[in-house]
Amino acid sequence: MQPTPNHRKIPAKISSMPPQRSQARVYLNAYKMMVEKERLEQELQKLEARRHQIQQRLAILNSQIIAEEDTHQQANIDFEDNRPKFNTLTLEY
Repeated sequence: MQPTPNHRKIPAKISSMPPQRSQARVYLNAYKMMVEKERLEQELQKLEARRHQIQQRLAILNSQIIAEEDTHQQANIDFEDNRPKFNTLTLEY
């Protein structure tokens, strides 16, 4: 078996002089920012579409809940109306 080599990070090159801002670097940075901006705008559009879907679903659920509550209340009223009325009598032996 062969020994595994040590994997170490390659150290960054340190320079005492900051890199000069070339025209190519300026264009590259501008391009990166434009791409990031487009990506974020698309993500925002997706989030707004999802928010709209959620609001629609909440509206549907609210109307269904209200309908269920009305049905439940009507069932209680009907039950109370149909309940036989008993007269109570006390019998003594």
